[in-house]
Amino acid sequence: MSNLEFPHAAAPLPGEHIAVCDGVHWVRQSLPFVLDHVNCWYLNSPSQSTLVDTGVHNPNSIAAMQTHIDKIGLPDQLLITHFHPDHSGLAGWFAELGVTVLSHEVEFEIVCRLWSYSDKDSGEYYANWYQQHGIVGDAIDQALKRGNGYRKMLSEPPARCNYLRAGNTILLGGRNYQVKVGKGHAPSMIMLFDAEANVLIAADQVLPTISPNVSLMPNTSDDDPLRSFIGTLNELRLLPSDTLVLPSHGLPFFGLHDRIDELLAHHEQRCDQILNACHTPQSASDLFDVLFKRELDAQQLSFALGESLAHTKYLCNLGSLAELSDQSVVQFQTTSA
Repeated sequence: MSNLEFPHAAAPLPGEHIAVCDGVHWVRQSLPFVLDHVNCWYLNSPSQSTLVDTGVHNPNSIAAMQTHIDKIGLPDQLLITHFHPDHSGLAGWFAELGVTVLSHEVEFEIVCRLWSYSDKDSGEYYANWYQQHGIVGDAIDQALKRGNGYRKMLSEPPARCNYLRAGNTILLGGRNYQVKVGKGHAPSMIMLFDAEANVLIAADQVLPTISPNVSLMPNTSDDDPLRSFIGTLNELRLLPSDTLVLPSHGLPFFGLHDRIDELLAHHEQRCDQILNACHTPQSASDLFDVLFKRELDAQQLSFALGESLAHTKYLCNLGSLAELSDQSVVQFQTTSA
């Protein structure tokens, strides 16, 4: 049973905002997929304001943001925590309004690179990756037809971005925040910690009711994202136990240390499930039935494959699992089998 405490019983309604602590207002953007919302944080003071994250680029998101701007005002700055489209989708739109964009250099480079891929290149990228790991049939055709789905959820990225790094201290909305970098879910995801108020803007690193997706993708800069994710969780355990966590999905909560324990136990369980299944050779896609108890749509398929590969790579690096790559489809087997 989770020991988390939720100071707010419900999220703000569309177009509304809730004050969650000194200088921080909570707004919520709808998303057009299974994970149907993203939390955005408006850090506001009389002298300066910063919006953290945006939602995807579509008419609903733009209309909702315009409502917030009309009520709260146009932010001076936009901070993009990481490259995923539900966080970065309106960065270009805000930049065109004269808003200064902040992010981590690694995350902004990924935004620009993924946005630039042609439909053909993006479709072939996913199709080849799927085939390498045993996904065949309609999923391949859908990947080729879908093309660059990332680009469809973003406005054109801004030409300029100011970069933040781990260890920076930055004044946002009248409060001093320490910049922390979360790894595993994204290569260099920005988190913000207000040490005076014990408030952590956690992005997707620690979520209250779901486990953040931890994926090993082709051409990634992190070849062991699960190890990186676990490392970040252990670093966050050094924060005070009474920290108020402002996550990108779900409700704000108290209970950071308990939630870290739950997430670590979740991934330990997944590793055990994979080792039990891999007494006989298994591809990453064979492991879907072991790891996921729901039907996967086109978007979730890539997340599922990335998640399976993150766990198998972690176990290979521990020496518990071996990669069998001398076949047309990559398989994995326990080293004790």
